[in-house]
Amino acid sequence: MSTHAALLAAFMLAAFQLPSGQMMIGDTLVYPGEAAYPAGLAARGVQGRAVVRVSVNAEGKAAATAIGTSSRSRELDDAALALARSYPYPPAKKGAAGSETLVTIRFIKDRPSDLPKKTCADFNIDKAWFSATFPWKRPGDMEVVKALQDRVIFTLPGPQQMPYARNSSAVAAAAIDACATRPGDTLFALMQQEAAKLPRK
Repeated sequence: MSTHAALLAAFMLAAFQLPSGQMMIGDTLVYPGEAAYPAGLAARGVQGRAVVRVSVNAEGKAAATAIGTSSRSRELDDAALALARSYPYPPAKKGAAGSETLVTIRFIKDRPSDLPKKTCADFNIDKAWFSATFPWKRPGDMEVVKALQDRVIFTLPGPQQMPYARNSSAVAAAAIDACATRPGDTLFALMQQEAAKLPRK
């Protein structure tokens, strides 16, 4: 089965109905290098989540699309609309004018396997875009930070795991601050170093 066919199959299996009668599609993940991720955006740290409202006709095709929740990037929103238009959908019920489906598309810069190798230089680019785009949020709210926080605990000796669980946000904040002046290090290694400073209680 081709990658595109596999994606469409997973897309159809992930659909479920909301109480409103709308269909909701499970998240579609798009990574750099895939045709749906606009070239050059990832290098600038541009990533995010868009929800597309799709009006589906009796043939199971997208009759109209609109952004329900913006990624806060016009280019990503346009890419999400184009991807949503390409999908097949459960056809509207017989006699109905159409149905509406919500499609969530996440443009993610880093694959899970690459996270431990992410350099501070690369992270700082992401942080600059994130902070400019979401000024009310903290760098600790970034998905890459949360993902690495979850990984760090599994690298710690048993006596350090509980202190880390209680202080993981502070550990991440200290590592993020250190990243600003240590571009050659990895964010993961700095988080591990900060976690190692915690008292073993």
